Amino acid sequence: MQAIPKQISEYITMGLTQETVKKNRSVYGSNEISTSQKNGLLRMLFGVVTEPMILLLISISIVYLLLGDRNEALLLLGSVIGIICITFYQEKKTETAISALRSLASPRSNVIRDGQIIRIEGKDVVYGDLLILNEGDRIPADAELLSDRLFSCDESLLTGESIPVNKLIGQFVYCGALVVGGEGVCRVTSVGNLTEIGKIGRKIADESVGKTLLEIEVTRLVRNLFLVAASLCILLALYFGFVQSQWLQGLLSGLTLAIGLMPEELPLVMTIFFALGAYRLSTKNVLVRRSSIIETLGAATVLCSDKTGTITQNRMKLGKITTKSIVQNLENTNEISLDSKEILQIAYFASKHPSFDPMDIAISQSMESFHQSGDMSLISIKDFPLTPSQLTMVRVLQENDGFSCYAKGSPEAIFTLCQLNETELELWTNQTNLLAKEGYRVLAVAKSKFPSQEVPENRDSISYELYGLLSFLDPIREIVPEAVKTAYRSGIRVIMITGDYPETAKNIAKQIGLQNADLVYTGKELSELTEEKLRDVLRTCNVFSRVSPEDKWKLVRYLKADGEIVAMTGDGVNDAPALRTANIGVAMGERGTDVAREAADIVLLDDSFSSILESVRIGRQIFDNLKKALGYLIGVHIPIVGITFFPILFDWPIVVLSAIHIVFMEMVIDPTCTIVFEKEAAEFDLMNRKPRFSSDPLLDKELFINSLIQGFYSLLSVVVTYWITFVYLNENGIKQVVSTTTFVSLVFSNLFLILANRSLHESMWSRMRIKNSMIYIVFLITISVLLLSIYLPGMNALFRFVPLNFIQFSVAILVAFIGVLFYDMTKVSIAKWIRKV
Repeated sequence: MQAIPKQISEYITMGLTQETVKKNRSVYGSNEISTSQKNGLLRMLFGVVTEPMILLLISISIVYLLLGDRNEALLLLGSVIGIICITFYQEKKTETAISALRSLASPRSNVIRDGQIIRIEGKDVVYGDLLILNEGDRIPADAELLSDRLFSCDESLLTGESIPVNKLIGQFVYCGALVVGGEGVCRVTSVGNLTEIGKIGRKIADESVGKTLLEIEVTRLVRNLFLVAASLCILLALYFGFVQSQWLQGLLSGLTLAIGLMPEELPLVMTIFFALGAYRLSTKNVLVRRSSIIETLGAATVLCSDKTGTITQNRMKLGKITTKSIVQNLENTNEISLDSKEILQIAYFASKHPSFDPMDIAISQSMESFHQSGDMSLISIKDFPLTPSQLTMVRVLQENDGFSCYAKGSPEAIFTLCQLNETELELWTNQTNLLAKEGYRVLAVAKSKFPSQEVPENRDSISYELYGLLSFLDPIREIVPEAVKTAYRSGIRVIMITGDYPETAKNIAKQIGLQNADLVYTGKELSELTEEKLRDVLRTCNVFSRVSPEDKWKLVRYLKADGEIVAMTGDGVNDAPALRTANIGVAMGERGTDVAREAADIVLLDDSFSSILESVRIGRQIFDNLKKALGYLIGVHIPIVGITFFPILFDWPIVVLSAIHIVFMEMVIDPTCTIVFEKEAAEFDLMNRKPRFSSDPLLDKELFINSLIQGFYSLLSVVVTYWITFVYLNENGIKQVVSTTTFVSLVFSNLFLILANRSLHESMWSRMRIKNSMIYIVFLITISVLLLSIYLPGMNALFRFVPLNFIQFSVAILVAFIGVLFYDMTKVSIAKWIRKV
């Protein structure tokens, strides 16, 4: 919250009060564009019912009814309702996470309320609000311009015309337009669906994004397995029909086998992992605008970061003032020289007010500290803003004897503007280098030598006099050096890109521990390099200074061409091309413009470099856990398919599984994948691994073979339990004892596989030291339902189970445990063997 500056003080009475805000919101509605394609109850229900698993269960229920088994049919239909409820819950949880993220992603706007400037979400703007718009802002609602300073905006979202439109007082600006120049004050005239963009039904917040490589891979995997399941279903039905003349039984067996083979959970698991992962990132001050970027985060090989505000705290404090005669240190000083006061006042007049720029704020604070007046800055006639080609800010002020130009900017740009001779240039350049080596950020200050009788046409059409240098301190964030070490341990290269002075950049690079910190290239030096030389420089140089947004874009392109996966930070309008070109565009949430945030893939809500590393860590963790879930899915389906298919194929005396039993297993598998593995903590060596190749598939050779082996061990355990019970533990020859014991072994084998899949690199014993509360919940619920299905009269009849004695129950658990234990003891060796092969 900030007080109203004097140049717009006339609008203080025009700002809304909180009472008026509430009234206008109730009368005119909220500033949100509604969509007719909301994911309503019926739409969600239709989507769930048409899933392959639900259709298979309904088909089996119909077959049971035709066979006259009403209880089995009703139980299956009940399980359909249960699965629908679980899916609804999971989708609602995902939708809640996405909704929370969209709230964070909403463009921010400055409004005047109760005599203060406050920054609010665009959706909180109401009819009648007074907006303060600056370059880079996305206009949140239709409004009438009341005051402008060279105001222009890009209305291509509405008109399709990319040329910026200059706006004058009394004209309207429209929701969705982007401010590309100047600043203005305007009154909101329409919100939400009443805006021009709302009338034509545009959904600005929604983005149509194509499928990622991972999504395509998962879709292909599920489709291929579905074709296999359908083929086996048809073959089994034909076998029963032609060989045994049991067409309905054959159809039932085929559908049951299809359920056991279909990994229909995988697409839902992936969606939930990414949605909840993106929400978890938001709690770490990282907003993911496109959840699909999570799969790229773990593959990042280069982090290109701004210095100011990302590596440093962006809390500027004026440390020294250098005049032609003295260097005055402002630490613990209550009084400064007249020359220092003059330089400070010139710098204040050359700055915009109000300003969110930390250096402008530091200048204003120093003015207040030394009791100086700066009222003249409020009557600026013309501004020459800082541009990539002109690193100076010049403001034209009207004084009694004419128009004076006040300038500040990079030392070399100001030196050029003042046309220093060789002696003066050498003197001031040496002084600048000394200050930069001490870690100061240096600005030069100048003023026109003589007042002009006319407003200058451009900044260099008059003569300037150099008055001195202002040196600012911007401490590095304490956590950054450790974050840089973490990046290097993770095989990630860190490049610092800044518009600052080379010596200052070098000093900061040394403080945070960048490799090759003494090697610095400026944007000008880069432009003079041949393409081949530039590629060589990029492989060794990690510090770039005096870099323009165009240079950033060029650096990203060359790094990507060299095979790197690049994360690039940016905050300005001109940074958008580099952010869009980077594999991972990273915008600043606190000081970034709306256009930078819209071009980026993720937004750092705290602008901190360490948050980038945190997003990489969580990205790796999500991808790691997704692989564990996939490995578990493949592994647990193998014993289900085997124990369903083998008795039929080999004519065993007892058929173990029917459709209701497989549904029971599916009720275990679904929550296990989405709850247990999504909650799994990162492995100890996660950030000590090299980045994975972006072309690496989710289901790689190692994971696939590992999954087959664990599935084989689990199937072997279930088959061994089957035969031990059939031969030794079933004295009375009751078939249900064999099927019940085998099913218990299957359930516990799946539960133990959860523990074995918690890590692909550690044993389940070492992993037990890391808590995951969801494991206890899944174990408790699964075992409770299993015991009820065996020992509760009526319920065991539905499952066709019989109560087991202690030995039978214990043997089933023990054999399942031994099978999974044997896999767990060998999985690390198996993984090493697979890598060699």
